[in-house]
Amino acid sequence: MNILHLLSWFPTPDDPTLGNFCVRMIDSLPEECHSVILSVCNGKNMTQSFEIKEIQGNHHTHVQIHIRPPKNNVVRKLKMLCMYQYGLNYIKKYFFKPDLIHLHVAYPLGQIALLWKKLYGYKFVLTEHWTIYQPQNKDIFVDKLKKKVIKIANNAELIMPVSIDLQHCMEKHGVHNHFKVIYNLLNTDMFKLKQPCVNSILTNFSGYNMHCNTAEKNIHNIKKRMLHISTLRDEAKNFSGILRTIEKLHMQRNDFELHVIHDYQATEFKKFVKEHKLSNCVIFHGKKNYTEVAYAYQKADFFVMFSNFENLPCVIVEAFASGLPVLSTAVGGIPEILSNDRGILIPPGNEDALLQGMNYMLDHYQDYDNMAIRSYAINTFSSQNIGIQIYNEYKKIKN
Repeated sequence: MNILHLLSWFPTPDDPTLGNFCVRMIDSLPEECHSVILSVCNGKNMTQSFEIKEIQGNHHTHVQIHIRPPKNNVVRKLKMLCMYQYGLNYIKKYFFKPDLIHLHVAYPLGQIALLWKKLYGYKFVLTEHWTIYQPQNKDIFVDKLKKKVIKIANNAELIMPVSIDLQHCMEKHGVHNHFKVIYNLLNTDMFKLKQPCVNSILTNFSGYNMHCNTAEKNIHNIKKRMLHISTLRDEAKNFSGILRTIEKLHMQRNDFELHVIHDYQATEFKKFVKEHKLSNCVIFHGKKNYTEVAYAYQKADFFVMFSNFENLPCVIVEAFASGLPVLSTAVGGIPEILSNDRGILIPPGNEDALLQGMNYMLDHYQDYDNMAIRSYAINTFSSQNIGIQIYNEYKKIKN
C-alpha cells in the first residue's frame, strides 16, 4: 500500500522537535506500507526559486521542497500551493500513485488534502493531536478558523484522535465522522527501566561525569529527582505554578531536585528561580536530543506535569516506558492512561494539591511497581502495536 503523508507539523532545522511524534508514527507502519512525506517550507539564502530534496528516514522518504519566500503574503500562499501540486506530481513520477493520503493535524495542510480529494478523488484519513479543540482555546479557535478545520475533519474517511477526550472535544465542535482512537506511540527500546549501576562513566547529562562507585552513588541519591519536560508555554503547561509550588516545597524540605528539559527559552522562569533562591533545587537543561531525554528519565525518580490542558502527552508515555510513576493534572486524555498504580491525578490549577502530591511522591515513589508500569507502556503504546492498528484502518478504507 502506498501512502502519501501531509504533516501540518513537521521537524525543521529551526525546530527539530516540532511534529517529531508524527514522524515516529509513520515509521511504525509495517514494511508493506510504503510511506512518503511531502513538505514545503521556506529556504534560507536561496538563489533559485525552489529546490527539492529527498531525505531518507527510518521507514519513509521525505520529499522536502524549499522555496525562496515571496515578500507578499498572498503570493507566498499561492506559491506554497503550487509547490505542493508540484510535489504530488514528483511523487507520482518517481515513487508511486498514492492509494491514500494520511493527514497529520487538520490545519493548515488539510486544505491541500481537501483540494486533492475534490480534484483527483484521493481519500484521506486524519490523525489529530491538536489542542485547539479544547475549551480553553475558545479565544483562538475563532469562527473563520473553526469553519475551515471542521470542514476538513468532516471530509476525512476516518479520524484517528490520540485520545477519547479529544474525540469528544471534536464532536462538541460539530465534527460528525467515523472515529478510531489510536494513542501516541513510543520507542520502547529507547526508553527503559533504570539500569543497575556499573563501574564505568555514564553519559554526561547534568554537566558533570558520574562514576557509579558506591560512595558517589550514595551522594547522588541524597537528592530525589523530579523530571519535567515541555515547551514551557505557560498558558498550557502552567510551569509558573510548578515553580511557585517548588518554592513552598523548598521551605518544607531540601531533599529534592526538579530537572527541567525545555524546547524554548525560559528567561522569565530562570529569573524567578534566581530571585527566589531556588537554583540549588531547580536545574534547567534546555533542549536535549532523543537519546539524552531517554537518559534523563533513567536518572529521575518520578515525572511531574501541571498542565491546564493537554491531549495525550508523549512525555507521560515515555515516563511509563521508563518505569516512572507520574504526578499530573487530570486534563485531556491523561485520566485515560494514568491510574492509581501508575501515579497521582490532581485537579488543574490546584497548587495545594500539587504540593501535597509532590510530598507524597518524594516519600513513596519507591512503592510503585516500575516493571508493571513499563509493561503497561509496552502493551499499550509500542510502535509495532500502533503501526498495525493504523495499517488495519488503511486496509478497511482501501477495500
